[in-house]
Amino acid sequence: MIEFPDPQLPTQELVLPPANSLRGESDDESQQPLAGRITLGRPTALRLTPAELSKDPELARYAAAEADRHAYYLVRLALTFVPTPQRPRLEFAHVALAITSKPDEPAPVAHSMDPMRVSDPVQISKTRRLGPQLSLLGADASLGEIGRSLEYTAHQPLVEALGLQSGIPAWEFRRTRAHELSGCHPLSLVVRTAAEAVTEVALTVSAGVKIPLLRRFTRLLPDPLRLEATL
Repeated sequence: MIEFPDPQLPTQELVLPPANSLRGESDDESQQPLAGRITLGRPTALRLTPAELSKDPELARYAAAEADRHAYYLVRLALTFVPTPQRPRLEFAHVALAITSKPDEPAPVAHSMDPMRVSDPVQISKTRRLGPQLSLLGADASLGEIGRSLEYTAHQPLVEALGLQSGIPAWEFRRTRAHELSGCHPLSLVVRTAAEAVTEVALTVSAGVKIPLLRRFTRLLPDPLRLEATL
C-alpha cells in the first residue's frame, strides 16, 4: 500500500443558484442563491504510473501490465460545510462527477472511491401491534390489540458513494439525527481510462434546504479537470 500526501487544493466558496422555481414564487428567500454554506477544494489529479507506484512492487507491476490499454489517475477534492448558525440548515449535498474521454473506448470509469460509506448508529425503538385477524395496526391503535416492543440499532448514512465502476460517480451527504452537515470531507477516486485518451472530469455540486419546503440548489462548475499523459 502506498500513501500519498494530501495536496494543497485550490479552494473556492460555492454560490449555488436554485435548481428550479415554483409557479407563483417571486424574489423571496426560496429564489435566492445558496451562498456562504459550502466551500470546494477543487479537484487535482496524479497519474499513477509504474514509476509513481515504485514503492509498492505489486502495484507497479499491475500498472505496467495495464499500460498498453489503461491509464489510472488519482483524483482528489474536498467539500467543506461551513459551521454557521444560519438557517435553514443543510439537509443534503450531492457531488456528481461526469467522466468523458476521447477516444471513448474503453469507457472511462471510477475504478475505486473513498469514502464508500460513513454512517451514524441510531437506536430505534418500535412497537409491533397486532389487531383482529392478525392485521398490523398503526401506532395510535389500542382496542383489542397485542403488542411487542422491538429495539435495534440502525445506521443512517452520513456520506455514501454512488456509481462505482461507472462514468458518473457521486457522493451523497445527508444530515442525520446525530450530525449536521459540517466540517471538511476529503474525497478521492481512481479514474481508469484509455491509455492514450484525453479525459475530462466535470463536477456538479447540489445542496438542499427547507424554506419551508425542500429546495434544491445546483451548479455545474466550469473548466472540467483534464486528465492526459502530460499531467
